[in-house]
Amino acid sequence: MGAVRSPAIVVAGHVVGNPAHAIVQYLDQHGGTVTHYDFRAATFGQINPDLIRATRSPWMGSRISAKEAAWIIDCGSSAPWAAIPLEAQLKEADPLAEGGLYDRAAALWEHFWDGRPANVSTAKISKVLYLMRPGLFPILDSYLTRFYRTAARAAAIDVGQKRPSQGQFKTLYWEAVRRDILGGEAGLRVLREVLAVAESPLAAEAAGRLSDLRLLDMLAFAA
Repeated sequence: MGAVRSPAIVVAGHVVGNPAHAIVQYLDQHGGTVTHYDFRAATFGQINPDLIRATRSPWMGSRISAKEAAWIIDCGSSAPWAAIPLEAQLKEADPLAEGGLYDRAAALWEHFWDGRPANVSTAKISKVLYLMRPGLFPILDSYLTRFYRTAARAAAIDVGQKRPSQGQFKTLYWEAVRRDILGGEAGLRVLREVLAVAESPLAAEAAGRLSDLRLLDMLAFAA
């Protein structure tokens, strides 16, 4: 396959010099995940056993047990999905906008977070919610939380100073990722253009189907 190149993008303070090459490499190594997990996103009307299966090995390795799955499915049946459009994007979720998309996303998250059983935590919930709203919810597994921790702490301090009601949070991962999406919009746009004409059919399909949020997540692994 011929070389691909796009302008650098900053992810959590780290520079990815050639994002197009990084994404193509990711797709080469994790094509099954993209096909069987990512491309299933936004195709579910409700959380169901099929969605839960998509989060498990060999694609995402969520390790959601049968008992946990039953709880997540039941919790999802009463979740406030209607408050958040299917096409909602994290870049539009400003934590300073009271009553806006960020607050509605937080309410949806808390619907699953409050009263969750033991061993159901951030990674499992985020892998499920990503499939329901793929442009909005980052996949906050252990790697991404470590990678973004410093940026998330800085975002929490900044937001807490401007909106005191958010001052209780020591880390704001969504906002840290959102700031990278906004700062990298031009680079992400060129990245899509390059991937769309790449020799790899999967790269071309990913360019049209993956959210900016997920592309940035892939770049975090490259960084």
